[in-house]
Amino acid sequence: MKKNKVDIIILGGSGLLGKSIIKKFIVKKNKILNLDINNIKKKSKYYFFESFDMTSKDLDINLKKIFKFYSVPKIYIDCSYINRDLLIDIDFNKITKTKLNRVLNDWLSSSIVISSYILTKMKKSKIESSVILTSSIYGVVAQDPNVYKNTNIKENIGYTLVKSGINNFVKNAATIYGPYNIRVNSISPGGIKNKYDKNFNNKIFKKNYLKKVPLKRFANADEIANIYEFIGSNNSSYITGFNLIADGGFTLT
Repeated sequence: MKKNKVDIIILGGSGLLGKSIIKKFIVKKNKILNLDINNIKKKSKYYFFESFDMTSKDLDINLKKIFKFYSVPKIYIDCSYINRDLLIDIDFNKITKTKLNRVLNDWLSSSIVISSYILTKMKKSKIESSVILTSSIYGVVAQDPNVYKNTNIKENIGYTLVKSGINNFVKNAATIYGPYNIRVNSISPGGIKNKYDKNFNNKIFKKNYLKKVPLKRFANADEIANIYEFIGSNNSSYITGFNLIADGGFTLT
């Protein structure tokens, strides 16, 4: 059976960041497979979609099904996201093992399993490849309590564990797969404009957050997508095991 050839596979391509990344790559006629629960409106012969739930107990089986019909990509991007409700009450005062395990299993564990599966496929295909995972500034620095001052927003330990875990995975994977011409990197965005995010619509939170940002604004999703394009291209051919922070300077202070 002939497989559909794809250049890029994106996990979570229907999210805020994923849509901008797809837009950025598809302009250059890259064939893209979007793995997500929800599809996006994209009519193009270069766009493919497969319904894919990274939290499924049949994750291994579903991965095999995908690669039964699609080729191994040159670029794999994980910009996955989970239901925000799963992140509720995972602060120091209310954290429980059940809630934390749900986040770690549904997000971090799944991301690592999927990335590892694809890295193994890339190694066997013997082609120069690039894997890009999405981390966060809170995978690098602690959450600043002052950002949440006078709001009902709390710190989230689960989120920080997921993102810091991704950063460590990237370093290890880059070491293992570098000899096979496979680069593994992560990108850590700061706050991105999102009118559908209740935190972004909280005026006090926005004011507190921007006090720490030298550029005094949030990022646009398209700006962050530019970085994925760079890391995925030959222009970054000697970069691996690196976490690129794009935060307007938030982590400087």
